[in-house]
Amino acid sequence: MSAIAFSLRFFDYFTGRIMFQIKKTLLVSMLPALLSVALVTSVKASSEHHQHAKDLNFGSFTKENVLLTPKDYREWIFVGAPVTPNDMNDGKPAFPEFHNVYIDPTSWNHWKKTGEFRDGTVIVKELTSVGTKESASGNGYFPGEFNGIAAMVKDSKRYPDKPGNWAFFGFESYEARQGIMQADDACAACHKTHAAQDMVFIQHYPVLRAAKPGEK
Repeated sequence: MSAIAFSLRFFDYFTGRIMFQIKKTLLVSMLPALLSVALVTSVKASSEHHQHAKDLNFGSFTKENVLLTPKDYREWIFVGAPVTPNDMNDGKPAFPEFHNVYIDPTSWNHWKKTGEFRDGTVIVKELTSVGTKESASGNGYFPGEFNGIAAMVKDSKRYPDKPGNWAFFGFESYEARQGIMQADDACAACHKTHAAQDMVFIQHYPVLRAAKPGEK
C-alpha cells in the first residue's frame, strides 16, 4: 500500500470517528429537550382529554324529555348527605333517611367558575336507610341499605315552563329504564319556597358553598 493510499484510508477513518463523536454529543445534548417535548405533548393530550370529559352532558332523555335512569352517578361529585331519620319525623319523612347527593362533573366545574347551575345540570339524590345508631365511634345515625334514587335536571329547552327550568324525577327502582316526572306542586314547590339558590338547597351542602366563587 502506498503512503498516499494509507493516508487517505487513515483520513477517512479519522473523519468518520470525529463525525460519530459529533453525532453522539449532539444526541446526548438534545435528549433532555426531546424528552421535554414528549412530556409536554403527553400532558397536553391528557389535559385536553380531561377537559373534554368536563364538557360532557350527563343527562340522557326519552323523546318525551323524561330522564333515563342515571348511571355511574357515584363517580360524580359527592356534595353531602343530609339525613331525615324516621324517628324524628313520626316515621314519615318525605325522603327517608340519608340523602346522598351527587352533581355531574360538568356542572360542578361550571359551578366552581360561576357560582351558577348551568343548563344541563343533573343532581342525583340516592336514599339510604339508617342502619344502626351505635358504633365504636359513638352513638348517632349510620347508613344502612340503599332505598332508591331521585333526580333533578335543569334544562331551559326541555322544561321552559317548569319553575326555574328544573324538572324533578322519581324512579321506581334501580332497574327502571326511566324516571317519573313529578308534579310542580310536589318537589318543585318545596324547592322554590325553601332552597337558598336556584331551587337547590345549598344551605345544606357546605361542599357547594365552599366551591362557589367568592365564598369561604
